[in-house]
Amino acid sequence: MKSVIAKKEADSQSLAEELKGCKSFLVFEYLGLNAKEATALRRRLHEADAKMYVAKNNIFNRAMKSAGIDKISDISGPNALIISKGDEILPFKEIDGIIKKYKFIKFKGGIIDNQLVDQQSLSQIASIPGREGLYSMLLSCLQAPVRNFLYGIKAVGEQKQ
Repeated sequence: MKSVIAKKEADSQSLAEELKGCKSFLVFEYLGLNAKEATALRRRLHEADAKMYVAKNNIFNRAMKSAGIDKISDISGPNALIISKGDEILPFKEIDGIIKKYKFIKFKGGIIDNQLVDQQSLSQIASIPGREGLYSMLLSCLQAPVRNFLYGIKAVGEQKQ
């Protein structure tokens, strides 16, 4: 019995350390998601430097309390926790896509930069492009004035010929 309690305490401490070092995390109710779909989700998250954990709610609650997170209080039912150390937005995009595909998946809450993300904000955050997309947009905005200037010079040169 004591070994089981020690194992649970070690699991909650390990999860608390993961939570302290993450960029974002979210909690969702996965009831109804089959093993094949869950495995596919784990693979997509792993590619983005994120991990999905399924554990007892007591372990999740203890880990969040130990990590100093008290903003998500609805930890009941069969829940999964996704912790992202890479792209902060990608887990929210993945869960939003799953929620749209399967209506039975329920988003409980999430944290990005110590800010609570609720159900209403989920789809707004999911519509934000990923880090690479934002970099591409920024680069395009920075290049636009130079590109337009060069097109202008080319047009003047063609007109004079």
